[in-house]
Order: sequence, then structure tokens, then C-alpha cells
Amino acid sequence: MRGVTLSVSMKKLALFFLFSFAVNAQQESLRMVYPFLPLAINPADAGAMKVFSAKGVFRKKPLFQNIGGASSSQQFMSIDMPLSQGDWGLGFLGFNTDQSFATNSGLISSNLGLAAVFSKHLHWGRGNQLSFGINSGINQYPILGRSGTSEMLASVGVGVSYRKEALTLGISKPSNRLDGLGDAPLYVQASYYFPVGDLHTLKVGTVLRKDQQTKVDFNAVFWFQEKVGVGLWMQQTGSEFGDPALLGTIEVPLGLNFRVGYSYDFLGKNVSTLGSTTTSEASGFHQIFLRYDLDFGLGKLGQFQP
Repeated sequence: MRGVTLSVSMKKLALFFLFSFAVNAQQESLRMVYPFLPLAINPADAGAMKVFSAKGVFRKKPLFQNIGGASSSQQFMSIDMPLSQGDWGLGFLGFNTDQSFATNSGLISSNLGLAAVFSKHLHWGRGNQLSFGINSGINQYPILGRSGTSEMLASVGVGVSYRKEALTLGISKPSNRLDGLGDAPLYVQASYYFPVGDLHTLKVGTVLRKDQQTKVDFNAVFWFQEKVGVGLWMQQTGSEFGDPALLGTIEVPLGLNFRVGYSYDFLGKNVSTLGSTTTSEASGFHQIFLRYDLDFGLGKLGQFQP
């Protein structure tokens, strides 16, 4: 009887460590779409561009469902705007994902959340802007949680950024659970854009993510005559389970107010299960990006924003 009790205890302990590893290896899907939604990793960006901006991202993998294959459909949105002549900023974040992976336990991990974002912007000299931001909201954590079920818990995040003309620097911790578990990593950002010939612009940047490990992302986007942007994003932090992603992106402005974009992850994989056979095949996320900007009387809408 004692042996049976010990065996059950060992199984529970092993299951606990399995769940703990899965949770630690995951990250919120919201943090992965920062190429199109920078507010996702730094709340100081709310209102920083001095225009009302509504952005949405739809992600799907694979584009067409395969028999026996896992699939994922995800939606993300952000809204931010300047207040008080650009001295303050207000924003909102929302996301809803339905992810399924062929795990040994057969569980489906999902994530959804909503957050309000506030920021304060200080200006001095010629184009210097220092921003402080905070976001607070509620998140549903994956079914692979400590109790084996999904959890709705509050979180708070903070961030700081500095802008001067073409340079942007930032540091943030965007989502920390109020119960002290599942804290988001620390992010450090840097980007710079410079002219290349007549009306051509090249923007380069990097993002460092620090938690149990340190991972670094690199990106470059080339804008041809401010009309078509073609980019490459190497994201070591690029998937739910920590696998790297290599995004090819394209963006096209449609007048002053609209911008559309598309990206694909060339390193993405998908799992198919037929009977007792499990296989992995190349299948990255397809992402569609929509953005709408509106001038709030600060005269910034006509300025090109790479």
C-alpha cells in the first residue's frame, strides 16, 4: 500500500514539473506581434506618435487546415491616442487566441486579455521626448496552468522610452501577474532609421528579452519611396514555446490614414497526428496587419512614420 501511495505521489510530482516547464516555456502571444503592435511590449508608446492609431493583426496557421493537423487562429488589436496636446497618452490592448498543439496530454492552450494603457510624455530641446507608461488589465492564462485549468488574473506592466527624431530607445516589463507568478520578461528596444537615396528609408532595430534566458531579435525594413516597406525580422522570441521565427513582411500605405501589411514566418512548424503517427512539417503563421491613423490636431499625420 505504501508503494502504491509513493507511486501516485511520484506521478503527481512528475505531472507538476511537466506543467511548470510548459508554463515557463510559454509566453503570451501578444508579445510576439510587436513588429506590427509596438504597444504590446512597451506601454510608454501610447500616444507617442501624436496621432490616433488603431491597429489590428490577424494570425493563422496553417492557411488551410490539414487533416489531422493542429491549427491556430489569433486576433490582436491596439488603440492609442495623444491627450492634452501630446503631453499624455491613452491606449487599449486586446487579444484573443485559440491555439492547439499536439501535446502528450492532449491539452489545448489558449489566451485572451484586455488592458488599459496610460502614458506621460516629457518634451525638451529640439525633438527630445521621454515617455513613461503603465498598463493594467486582465489575462486568461493557458489551460497548462498550475491547476490544470485556465485562470483569469490581473496584471500590471511598466515601460520607459526615449525618442529623438529617428532614434527610439525603450525598456519595459509589460505584464506582471499580481499574484507574483508568470511575470513577463524584461524587454530592451532600440531602433533607428535613416535616408537611403531619394525618398528611400531604411529602419533597423533590435529587441532584447531577458528572463531565465537572454534572447536578442534583429529587424530591418526598407521603404521604397515611402510607398512600400519590405522587412525581415529575426525573432529568437518568436513563438509561444520559445522557438525562433523569421518573418518576411510587406507594408503598403493607402493614403494618409490607412496602412495594410502581411508577414509570414519561414521557420514555423506544424504538427500533424494521424492515428499513432505524429509528424512535423513546415507551416508558419500568416499575419495580416491593418492600421488606421487620424490626426488629433497636432499636425503629425502627414509625417512619414517608417
